Amino acid sequence: MKNLARLLLGASALMVTGCQTVPGATAGALAFVGTQGAGAGQGIVAVRLDRRTGALTSLGTAATVERPTWVLADPAHRRLFAVSEVGNDGASQGAVLAFGYDPASGALTAEGRAASGGGGPTHLALGAAGRQVFVANYGSGQVAAIPVAADGSLSPGWVAAHEGSGPHRRQKGPHAHGVTVDPSGRWVLSPDLGTDRVYIHAVAGGAATFAALPPGSGPRHIVFAPDGRHAFLMTEMAGTIFSFAWDAAHGRLTELSHLALDGPDFAGAPSGSELAVARDGRFLYAGNRAGNRIQVYAIGAGGVLTMVQGVDCGGQVPWGFALDGSGKWLVVANQGSGNLAVFAVDPKSGRLDLRPAHLDIAKPTSVAFVGP
Repeated sequence: MKNLARLLLGASALMVTGCQTVPGATAGALAFVGTQGAGAGQGIVAVRLDRRTGALTSLGTAATVERPTWVLADPAHRRLFAVSEVGNDGASQGAVLAFGYDPASGALTAEGRAASGGGGPTHLALGAAGRQVFVANYGSGQVAAIPVAADGSLSPGWVAAHEGSGPHRRQKGPHAHGVTVDPSGRWVLSPDLGTDRVYIHAVAGGAATFAALPPGSGPRHIVFAPDGRHAFLMTEMAGTIFSFAWDAAHGRLTELSHLALDGPDFAGAPSGSELAVARDGRFLYAGNRAGNRIQVYAIGAGGVLTMVQGVDCGGQVPWGFALDGSGKWLVVANQGSGNLAVFAVDPKSGRLDLRPAHLDIAKPTSVAFVGP
């Protein structure tokens, strides 16, 4: 175990440690939480959700990693991927890490590490059969493909650089903010906050096309409906959700509609964060950091969205969230208040009910459930 415990990132060591165990730790749904933590004792945190009550239990720090802001699970191979989001200044590259996990205890074991292909890696997506992981490098504006071997070791793959800028002071250059593999498995879509574009890469690499957004939008994340024919995009800076038709044969997005997170009387700066689609494709969940809300939309014919509910996020600055495998619970990472909040999901209406208990975690930013 000791010879797997250290992964080098430049001059820094990333120490892998076992999770703390608690009575009843093997009951419920296991998840890992990405954070903005840096320093001793901070990094990826393992938690368990009691699906009967919605209570969360911390299993402790599973791996001490510098700024593991995004985590991604591959349950088929009992593997967890994480970024180390360093290099946002463009002076160095970040890293992508692979771990094996024990579903009973939540313990992580180091399997692989690779440079992320740019600075400030901030988002990950899994390719077909878990053989590739794709990474968006926010700091320097590249998307990279990283092959994954059977033992979890990682190696360099293709790297594609985005180009352009936007009118806002945060848009002096490209900032790839997200990566999503489409349901056909043929395309990698990357919203770029700096260029107001969604870049569309073939999974094998090569020249990319793009869909343009209004200037100053700042696109962040894109998700697909289960039918594979519709996609939904969150813009961070404009706080707008776009609905698109998706043509998988040609790798093309066509806008259908859009709506603002905030009402016309809102006077602050918008800030959209995360999106998630219900397992049955009937509802879309959206994070509104400016309003500290999670908003629920019904997905109608043609991808049209109708607001169902806006509910307090159970803290401040809802950075990321995830539905558990049953689709009956939503766990929100509130970065500003340093806590996880849990919502029960009504499967018929899509509405959310905030549970009374929450779990304190320093600067949480993402949640990844590892099983059904």
